[in-house]
Amino acid sequence: MTDPAEMIAWLDRRIASANAWLDDHGRTSKKPRPEMEIETKEYDIGRFEEIRVAYRRALENRRASA
Repeated sequence: MTDPAEMIAWLDRRIASANAWLDDHGRTSKKPRPEMEIETKEYDIGRFEEIRVAYRRALENRRASA
């Protein structure tokens, strides 16, 4: 298993990248991308956030048991 702290950092970068994409190409931009692409990014962000929560719990459990 990937170290939880490393995975959380990776997920934070992916979420930030997807949010930046939405800022540049989302519904409120001057030239928005097709709705399907926007929905896919929003879905990705939601899944990354769910995974990040799971890894944070794993990291807390690891620290508590140490």
